[in-house]
Order: sequence, then structure tokens, then C-alpha cells
Amino acid sequence: MGDERITPAGWLPPVARGAAPRPRAVERPPAPAEPSTRAVWALVLSITGLALLLASLGTLFLITLPCSIAAWVLALRAPGAERATAALWLARIGVIAGIVAAIVFITLIASGFDFEQFRDDLERELDERRDRPSSGVRAALEGLRAVIGR
Repeated sequence: MGDERITPAGWLPPVARGAAPRPRAVERPPAPAEPSTRAVWALVLSITGLALLLASLGTLFLITLPCSIAAWVLALRAPGAERATAALWLARIGVIAGIVAAIVFITLIASGFDFEQFRDDLERELDERRDRPSSGVRAALEGLRAVIGR
């Protein structure tokens, strides 16, 4: 029978010379890319800018706007990484929120809004709430009416 063989698993077809399959090299998975320094700094600056803006209720827009703009520029220049994409979106949100806060703050100042009087009114209202027992929703509504001035 020539090249035919009988094996315990059954019959194997004849193997031509030189047609034996060659072993393939095992490919290693690509090494994880190192995080880009620019992407990391962009993420840090964008988170810092947003956190300061929220914590200050928009009054620190002079600090947070440059942070968010710098984060935006760094994120654009960082190699394509997930951190850079997240930093870019956070920076965009920070810039937009900073501009809105600046517009609101400048408009309030230009219209003659008195921040000291507003602070004093809030402190007085808090003192009054502490002194009287709270009766739930009714007390909250009365407090809001007092602040609004109705």
C-alpha cells in the first residue's frame, strides 16, 4: 500500500514529501502602551478645573478657565489614548462652564448685585432656622419665601 498507514484512530491519507505543516510562531500580544504624559496632565488639569469651578460655585473662573484651556490643548496634542479622549471632553465642559460662570458673575457685578448683603441675608436666614423648630416642608417653603422676598 505504499504511503498509507493504519492508526488506532483510523486511516490517514498519504503525506506528500515536503508538505508537512510547518509549526507557526506564537504571536505575543502587543505590550500595553505607556500612558502619555500629556494625556495624564490633561486629565489632571481638566478634573482640577472642574472641581474648583464647582466648589467655588463659579467664582474661581479666572483660575479654572486657564486650567481647562491648557487641558484641552494637551489632550489634543496627546497620542490617541482613552485618557486623552476623557480629558478632552472634561476640558470642553470646563471651558464652557467657566465661560458661563464668567458671564453670570460679570453680569451680576454690572447690575449692582451686592454680594455682602446676599451673604448677610443667608446668614440671618440660617440663624432663624436654627432658632425655631422645623416642621418639615412648610418651614422650608416659608424660608424660601423669606429669601425671595414675598
